[in-house]
Amino acid sequence: MFYVSVYLRLLPEDRADRPPRYILRFKNLVRGFKEFVKEKGLDERDYEGVFSDFDRIEDFISYPKNLEGGRGIAIFSNGQEGIWEVHKLPFVYRDALVVDIEPYKREMYAIETDFGKNLIVDFGKKHLNIFLVDTKNFIALQEKEDFTLWSERPSTFRYAAGNVAAYRTTGTKHFEMLKAEEDSRLAKFVANEIFEIYKKEKFDNLFLSSPDKKLIPLVRSYLHPYVARTFKGTLEIPHPPNKNQVFEILLDKIREIDLEEENEIANRFEESLALEMAVRGLQPTIDMALLGNVEILIVDPDYHEEGFICHPSGFYGRLGDCPTPSDKKVLTPDIVNKLIDHVLSLNGRVEVANTERLRKAIAGSVGAILRWKIEAKV
Repeated sequence: MFYVSVYLRLLPEDRADRPPRYILRFKNLVRGFKEFVKEKGLDERDYEGVFSDFDRIEDFISYPKNLEGGRGIAIFSNGQEGIWEVHKLPFVYRDALVVDIEPYKREMYAIETDFGKNLIVDFGKKHLNIFLVDTKNFIALQEKEDFTLWSERPSTFRYAAGNVAAYRTTGTKHFEMLKAEEDSRLAKFVANEIFEIYKKEKFDNLFLSSPDKKLIPLVRSYLHPYVARTFKGTLEIPHPPNKNQVFEILLDKIREIDLEEENEIANRFEESLALEMAVRGLQPTIDMALLGNVEILIVDPDYHEEGFICHPSGFYGRLGDCPTPSDKKVLTPDIVNKLIDHVLSLNGRVEVANTERLRKAIAGSVGAILRWKIEAKV
């Protein structure tokens, strides 16, 4: 009857504690749900299958090996229907436990889209490694550890004497010129390799890594305009590269970028409030979402509020009743999860307030930047 949908954060600091923090947070979510069922006088017999799903999920996350390969996980379970799905993710918006008559998968799909396809290009004068990474795959497109085409002997340049390679010394000035030319040829080659990949397999984000830092801006200067727009930042990948290390370094960088972007979101939210193009607080935000008027939903990850969901109309709120007698009213200990799911269904964007400034901007609850101006209580 009911599906259990669980999203859990699996950050490195969460894994380090004993017991791991994510297990404690899951147990707290389960405890909160069971207390909610008792407080509302709901028939616990209707939730026996749900409680069994809780036990199965707790058993699964108790084994660290089950959680390797991501910083978030989504689990969908309905033992009565034989449903059990586990999806490892690069991140999740917040810890969530949802019990409803349908699984909450939109967040997972939105995360996969947000993360996108990431091209990682790690290069130097003797190596070129290119990886394509999304939420499900880590593909090595190219791994060259003997990239000797660009290697030259110090203070020499190479020329052909018949079929034999020969070297002769050159002055410091000429050496610097030859070195600059060599760097330029390498940068052009790498930029061309990236463009060739883009033509075959369009990616969303480009990350560059090189032990010689000055080569990175040189490569960027040769990138095709279409590719240049995808550049997101630089990485520091150890040599030789290790798949797990590269993935963790990528996740660290994406987290860093997200935190930097939160300041821009806070600025926009505050400006939009002044222009009546934003709302703050749960019910005003729900009202705007029901009108399809939410461009960006901002959520404090620790904010929870009781509410109700109506099926099949899809109406929901913090307090009140379903609009039609034919609706089935399902009570929930956290209506914020439904709000997130609804905004995503409307192709809205969800931002989690991790920084103190953004949390204060939404008063530790939720807020929304609107698609169009409408008179609303802020």
